[in-house]
Amino acid sequence: MLRKMLFAAMAATAISLSVPAKAATFSVSFDGAVFDVAALITVDGSDNVTAISGNVVGVNGGSISGLAPLGNPLWIYDNKFFASSPYVNNGGILFSVGVFLYNLYSDGPTYFLSTFNPDGSHYNPGDAGALAVAQTPIPGAIWLFGTALAGLGSLLSRRRRSSAQRLNAPAYA
Repeated sequence: MLRKMLFAAMAATAISLSVPAKAATFSVSFDGAVFDVAALITVDGSDNVTAISGNVVGVNGGSISGLAPLGNPLWIYDNKFFASSPYVNNGGILFSVGVFLYNLYSDGPTYFLSTFNPDGSHYNPGDAGALAVAQTPIPGAIWLFGTALAGLGSLLSRRRRSSAQRLNAPAYA
């Protein structure tokens, strides 16, 4: 029985690690001369950014309050984030911090953070900086955690059954 459970757990783990994730979360750090950004970016299976949270450090910086919806005519952006470099394209990701909008984008190998904050001088081309990205493997971790819980539940159920059998067994002298 234990062998079957171990085999099932290994099979579930192998399947969960081999199936590509439909959504992914990335830990992103932008280090510029004027602004720094630390953010968690979540994308769907088509590389569309579905959520962003974190902080902007610099003049009038603060907590990222959300992703700007597509369609702002003052900005060129597509809210796409890719798993490999360049992580953002020339369109970039538009997000808000307080009353200011920020656009994280790339032009070739160089990354920029464009904003009107505080006086418009960082709008075009923006604050040049380095971008560091690490993927957070949430989907694989969920499968692994679920498999561990299922195995634990199975072991506890088996233990309860064996305890009940011992209590109901006739006593031999």
